[in-house]
Amino acid sequence: MSAARPGDPLRAAVIGCGAIAYEHLPWLAATPQARLVALCDQSPALAQAARDHFGAGSIHVDAAAMLAEVKPDIVHVLTPPHTHDQLVRLALAAGAHVVCEKPMCGTAAETAALLDLARETGRSLIESRNLLFNDAILAIRGAIAEGRLGDVRSCDIVLHLDFLQGPFGDLNLDGPAVRVPAGAIHDFLPHLVYLFAELTGSTQIDAVHGSLENRSGNRRAGFDFLDVLVAAGAVRGRLRIATDVQPERFRLSVGGSRATVETDLYNPYLRFEGAPDVGKRAPLGQLRSGLAMARAGLTNLWDKVGQHGTMHGMPRMLDAVYSALRGGTALPITPDQILTTARMVDRIVALGDRA
Repeated sequence: MSAARPGDPLRAAVIGCGAIAYEHLPWLAATPQARLVALCDQSPALAQAARDHFGAGSIHVDAAAMLAEVKPDIVHVLTPPHTHDQLVRLALAAGAHVVCEKPMCGTAAETAALLDLARETGRSLIESRNLLFNDAILAIRGAIAEGRLGDVRSCDIVLHLDFLQGPFGDLNLDGPAVRVPAGAIHDFLPHLVYLFAELTGSTQIDAVHGSLENRSGNRRAGFDFLDVLVAAGAVRGRLRIATDVQPERFRLSVGGSRATVETDLYNPYLRFEGAPDVGKRAPLGQLRSGLAMARAGLTNLWDKVGQHGTMHGMPRMLDAVYSALRGGTALPITPDQILTTARMVDRIVALGDRA
C-alpha cells in the first residue's frame, strides 16, 4: 500500500507516454506536490523521450512490473480507453490512487465496477475533468453560483473538430480508432456531458432524441457525428459533435431565467445577455458585448503567445486532486459525478444501437 506521509509529495507514476501525457507531465515535473518516479509505455522510445524531457525516474515497458518495483502513491493512466480497465485494476490492487483520462470505461457498468473496487481498496479513483477548471468555465460556474443567470434552464454545447485528419481517421492504421461503443465520438463525448451535468446541476437524463452516426464512411471512426436533444428535469439541452464544419469551435451557451452566457473554449470569451438589456437599453447591452469581445480578442492573442491553450485547466485540476489527497480533504471530482457522466453517456451512446 501507499506509504506517503501527510504533507509529503506523492510519488507519481505515469502509464502511457503519448500526446495526452504531455498535458500531465509538465505539472508533475514542476509541482512540489508530486515526485515523478516512473514512466511506463509499451514503446521504450516514447518512455525514454518523456524521461529525457521531464527528468523522471525509471522507465518501464510492463505496468505490473513497474507497480511492483516502484510502488507509487498515485498512477496516471493515460493509455487508449480500451486498456483503462485492466490498468486501473492493477494500480488499485498495488495500493495506488489513480487519475485516469476520459473515457475511463466504455460503459457505466464498467465504471461503477472500478469505483467499487477503489472504495474496497481504500484508494481514490478520479476521471479527468480538466475543462471544468478552464478560465471561462470557472467564470460561468461562478456566475451561476452567484445567481446572475437565475435558474438554469438550458445548456447547448457544440464541438466542430475535424478529428478524422488524425489517428482517429487514418486508414493506414489497422483496427478501430477507439475501441469503445461510440468510436471516435466516445473520446470527446464525456467532455460535453460532464460540462452539461455540472453547469445545469443535472444528475440524470430523462429523455434523449437525435442522431449518432457515421456520416464520413470512415471505417476507423466508428461514429463521427452526434446531434442530440436531452431533457433532464426542468433543464433541456442540445449536444453536437461534427467533423465536417469549419471553423473549429467548442461553443457553449447556458441559459437561465434571468440571463444567458456564452463562450467558446477554443477562442475564449464571455458574452452575457440579460433581461435589463432590452428595449431602449438594448444598445447598451450590445455595446458591452462588443467591448467584451474586443477584450477577448486581445486576451486570446496574449494566451496564444503564452501557450495558454484549451488544456490550461489541467494543472489546476491536478493541483486540486493532489491537494485533496495529501490533505485528506474532499476530492474536486467525486465518484458520484463520474458515475453520473458515465450513465448520461450510456443514454446517448444507445442511439447508435438504433442507427
